[in-house]
Amino acid sequence: MLVTAHAMLAARLARCGRIARTHMTEQESGVHRRPGPRRPPGSPSGPEEVRRAVLDAAAKLFAERGVGQVSLRDIASAANTHLGLISRYIGDREELELAVFDDLSAQLARSVSENPLSGQGHGVETVMGKWSRVTASLVIRGRPLAGRQGFNPVAAMANTLADGYGLDPVAARVRAAQIVATAIGWRVFEDYLVAAGELDQVPLAMLREELVHSARRLGATPWPSPADPTPRQV
Repeated sequence: MLVTAHAMLAARLARCGRIARTHMTEQESGVHRRPGPRRPPGSPSGPEEVRRAVLDAAAKLFAERGVGQVSLRDIASAANTHLGLISRYIGDREELELAVFDDLSAQLARSVSENPLSGQGHGVETVMGKWSRVTASLVIRGRPLAGRQGFNPVAAMANTLADGYGLDPVAARVRAAQIVATAIGWRVFEDYLVAAGELDQVPLAMLREELVHSARRLGATPWPSPADPTPRQV
């Protein structure tokens, strides 16, 4: 009986040893390992690269299609990254939309400061073009843009008007807001305005350049405005 008990114990220990060795071999070979999703070739890596790629992709798609017509999956695909990384590094849908607005605002404010009293471009591929379209789309969707932190294009424009034309701070801010309002309106509604004004025969480049000249004239005008011109008598 004692011999039989020893034999059974030895057999059990041997079986346990084989199971342990098999488990260790499987672990070493990676049989039970569950790898995470593979990064697409050439995709951004690390928080900063992913965030930059997502913001750039979202800005481009928002400007081209409208904010409400773009899905998070569209953005992840355009950024060549995984969908889950958007929420990890930026946040939910609303946080992403506002992050895109803040990022474009900072880019445009920097460009206005570095190129004072110059045109900022019109096409959807330009920072001004993206910012105008994204801003208009977000306002229509009811996103709260007032009071956002950071240096914004209107403040940057006010500084350039104060420096370039000697306007006092309040006058510079008034004129800057008016100039930016006109800039957004023209870029968002350019096709309609050209058609409604029957301006098809006027080169588009000339119309856009005239907008820049008009902005400069308005920016150089003191505030409060001089008296209105007298209408021509007929």
